[in-house]
Amino acid sequence: MTHYCLDDSLEQDLLPFLMESAHQGIAVINKDLEIIFFNETVIKMLEVSASVIQDDPRLESFFRYNALRGDYGEGDPEEKVRIRMEKYRRFEKLEYERKCGDGSTIRVQGTPLGEKGYVTIFTDVTKQRAYEARLQAIQVELEDKLEQSIREVRYNRDLLFNAINAIEDGLIIFDQDDNLVLANITMQDLYPALKRHLMSQSHISLIEGFELPEVGHNSPLVDMDLQAKGTEKKLHDDKWYRIVQFDTVNGGRIVIYSDISAYKTQNGKLQQHTNELVKLLQKEINLSETQREFVTMASHEFKTPLAIIDSNAQRIQRKIGVLPEEKLRERIGNIRDSVDRVQYLINRFMDFSSNEITGMKADAREQDFRAALHKICVDHFEMEDGDRIEWDLDALPERIFFDRTLLDQCFSNILSNALKYSPQDSFIQVIGKQDDRYIMIEVHDKGVGIPKSEVHKIFNKYFRASTSSGIAGTGIGLNFAQMALKEHGGHIEVKSEVGKGSCFTIFLPASLAEPDKPAKANTNEQPTKDDDSSKARQLAS
Repeated sequence: MTHYCLDDSLEQDLLPFLMESAHQGIAVINKDLEIIFFNETVIKMLEVSASVIQDDPRLESFFRYNALRGDYGEGDPEEKVRIRMEKYRRFEKLEYERKCGDGSTIRVQGTPLGEKGYVTIFTDVTKQRAYEARLQAIQVELEDKLEQSIREVRYNRDLLFNAINAIEDGLIIFDQDDNLVLANITMQDLYPALKRHLMSQSHISLIEGFELPEVGHNSPLVDMDLQAKGTEKKLHDDKWYRIVQFDTVNGGRIVIYSDISAYKTQNGKLQQHTNELVKLLQKEINLSETQREFVTMASHEFKTPLAIIDSNAQRIQRKIGVLPEEKLRERIGNIRDSVDRVQYLINRFMDFSSNEITGMKADAREQDFRAALHKICVDHFEMEDGDRIEWDLDALPERIFFDRTLLDQCFSNILSNALKYSPQDSFIQVIGKQDDRYIMIEVHDKGVGIPKSEVHKIFNKYFRASTSSGIAGTGIGLNFAQMALKEHGGHIEVKSEVGKGSCFTIFLPASLAEPDKPAKANTNEQPTKDDDSSKARQLAS
């Protein structure tokens, strides 16, 4: 949670704007002096967790929390809380600065909403204070130059005055000490107090209602060639101004105020229309991508369960009337399991948004692991025309915590690839292993192999190795497998040599397994096909 808001209606109407546009910390306090809103910036500035506010939103409790951790300096924490609460109970405008533990300075400005509460703005003024300190430090060194500059400015002022007053933009000049030197008529109309301060050449801090906006070097209106710094700001006359500062050769500055209200109005409307068009376009792009991802992934991931359904249906059809009831129930069970997998995939895909289509969320639970892998091997064994698969799974744990549907599809994708990219007369070996860190399943084939330069790309969506030319495929099976393993904290490693074959090793954290239990069945026993009298090979232990 990056912000805190007690009132849902306030969050719905105000929070989106604040979260997107505010670069300052913002807090809202109700008439009961309870904190009802803290944005992310103020939480970071004050280094406080949102849970502190959630547990007790009272302002007094928040002050006490800060006082107890030393934010207000030494002294009685309760006295410091009392002083601050007295100020807030008067519902008067507040402004003060506080030093944080990291050395930064935060300006706190509280604006009362009548007696209905406060809106408080937190601004990091560390750089401003540092700048003021640096300015003060060099002031002594510049005394001689300042005196000469002041004389030069006074001499030239009368010559420039008439020309400056003819400018439509507001123009104001300060010397190197930030004392007021000149303000044209437009500027005096904008800030009437300037007329009185011109005679005494008052310091900028003494001019009522006038404050130059802070402009950083990263401002988009900074022009290093012209040594100009600028910003845009809405002033007290409800108009927008572009405010540009130029440094003078003697250390002073010239500031120009240009009325850009009409430009801002038109630009705002244009930006609003642009944002609406971008949102509509992005919506269409996301919808199109979601549909494309669904069709692509569905067409690929449905192949294995559909192949199992077809394989079992063909065997039932060929031996109808003579197939033992036990075998018939087994075949029907395989068909139902595959239908369940297809239905699961459909439901999972339909739940994906355009941003989630490339991600899977595992629904892990404790269940039979070794038996699940054994069944996948059997299913693929029975789908092949020859006895091409042999496996040894005895080293694997019997039960672990995993999402069976995701890992079934992951393992099926890898095993299907091994069969598809290997010669018909070659064998696929599946070997289960385990050590202190990982549960491992190795799938060895003697297929076409993958070039070394392409191994690191094979898990990219839609990528197919150059050696797969002429073999049907979509390039998403391994990507799906990688996502499924990632949701279990696992990964895949590949060793491959072109023309000799590949070894895909699945790694799952050993922590997913329970302590070893006695095996209930020999999962290395491989079946004999109904229509083939040849016996399946079995790996030596």
